[in-house]
Amino acid sequence: MKKVIIAMLIALVIPCCIFAGRGLFDLTLGAVAQSSYDIEDVKSGELKNFDIKNLAFGADVEAKLSILAIDAKGLYDNANKGLSGIVSANLALDIFFVRVKAGLGYEYAYNFETKAFYFGNGNEYATEFANFKDAAFDINVGVDVLLGPITVGAYATLPTETSISNGRWDKFFGAFSNWEQAKLGLTVGFAVL
Repeated sequence: MKKVIIAMLIALVIPCCIFAGRGLFDLTLGAVAQSSYDIEDVKSGELKNFDIKNLAFGADVEAKLSILAIDAKGLYDNANKGLSGIVSANLALDIFFVRVKAGLGYEYAYNFETKAFYFGNGNEYATEFANFKDAAFDINVGVDVLLGPITVGAYATLPTETSISNGRWDKFFGAFSNWEQAKLGLTVGFAVL
């Protein structure tokens, strides 16, 4: 009996998630602000010394087809004197006026002073696009509130030690034990399609 109830719930929830929100296809353009503080800094009281220079500002583009979403954030990082961001592929479920998303992505950064460019996070990275398989994934999770054509959201990116080439999938789920290293950000977007 439990299996039948679970199967019925899944059969009801999946169509609701696919057709809720803004429909089958959605393209959102917006702005993003990300803190260079991680959750550990917040817990230790480091925010008492808060400085606007520790925020990165930029643009956010998200394209969603059914339950799959591609999200690209590009930020001007004043603290590191360069550009940074993340490109991620997510599962995005629209439940009434809330979108919950989770997926994997790659960080990227370019420093204006050193002219250094890399993909991946500080755990494992690549300096050439051809070697992106050596770059470690980031886990990207977020919650958006859909207010008509306007989207207001919050997200977190958590670095892992897993890349395509090293295959350390056993350490992938271990990244959740280091959730204090997650970077937090806020987004505001406008649906153009």
